[in-house]
Amino acid sequence: MANDEPGERLLDGAVPADWWPWRDPDDPAVNRLGAQYDAMTTRRDVSTDPAREPGLFNPQRYAGGLVLLSGFPTFLGAPLAMNTADLKAGKVDAALVGLTVDDNPVPGARYAANEMRTLRDWMSFPPGGTDQYLGVDWGSLRVADYGNIASYANQNERSLEEIHKVISEILAADTIPIGVGGTHIQSYSYVTALARKYGPGQIMLVHVDAHVDTYVADLGRTVHNGSFLRVAVDKGILKGDDLVQVGLRGQGPGEANLAWLRENKVRTHFQAEADTIGWENALKRVLSEVKGRMVYLSFDVDAISPAYAPGVGTQDPDGMTAAQALQLVRTLAINSEIVAADFIEYNPLMDDAHQTTGVLVDRLIRSLLAGIAARRQGITDPFYIDPRRLDYNS
Repeated sequence: MANDEPGERLLDGAVPADWWPWRDPDDPAVNRLGAQYDAMTTRRDVSTDPAREPGLFNPQRYAGGLVLLSGFPTFLGAPLAMNTADLKAGKVDAALVGLTVDDNPVPGARYAANEMRTLRDWMSFPPGGTDQYLGVDWGSLRVADYGNIASYANQNERSLEEIHKVISEILAADTIPIGVGGTHIQSYSYVTALARKYGPGQIMLVHVDAHVDTYVADLGRTVHNGSFLRVAVDKGILKGDDLVQVGLRGQGPGEANLAWLRENKVRTHFQAEADTIGWENALKRVLSEVKGRMVYLSFDVDAISPAYAPGVGTQDPDGMTAAQALQLVRTLAINSEIVAADFIEYNPLMDDAHQTTGVLVDRLIRSLLAGIAARRQGITDPFYIDPRRLDYNS
């Protein structure tokens, strides 16, 4: 069987043929390229590398590892992992991985991953830190930097297949993949990789975004930034009532799109709901819908008001505050089992000089890790606050 045939692709971890939204499953010759033409995703020959046992690799020369001064830039100063064996040997709880697809009319999101590794921020030191609300040090988790995933300019379908493969490598170690950077089209590959591991329709997706991303195909593309959720539901990879959307406020959706959302029982929470009944009441609704489920959190930074997050590709006025966004992430991680996450659509070219948006994304990641750590330490109340944060005499 040729390596490009659908059956072989299923074996080597690529997207199953019947989930391909961009290919003809009956024509395995589509997009066939030999390795000599495919340097972006052809894995480097490691046969001449020094032998090493599987595990994490700390690239820091100095104990402090402060990125801004002498440290080697990694996500949160975490050690590196290169493959599934490293994650397993290192007993890694969460692997941060850079996403680099730039499927947005406003370019720049492809640079977000590496920008996040080099934030000009005093918190850029090795992983760890006590959450200001929970009083929990998320440094109790084993966190690794899994590098960046390659992407192709103007060939999103090939980029999606590579993302699926790398996310599957992380999931194979029973490690939580946390994607950083890029644009929302990449989340389609998360959905397919999660469906390969757990089965279609087994994961609940909490989609935090100003926009519904359930529009139809456009510009000749079946899957794009604004359609990936619709394609996933229409193909049966994700059930409509397992999709919860939070923070919606962009122009649209129109009546046809609203009808599709209702017909597929998608749980939509518009910003108007939070503005009317109060943020905490809206949040409680969301938490009740996902409680006890395995959850994939997909967080588009434009869900946050541009007053707090100006560095995005598709800016819309209004939106949740920074405090509300941090609370949402933290409470979700305590309320449900987070099996995957991504923080996307951060565009450093649109950010201010203080990297305000980048610093907020950093804190969102830390809040997610703190919530995961709190849940594993037995904290069950999503709205738990460390008593010492409420009364210094406690």
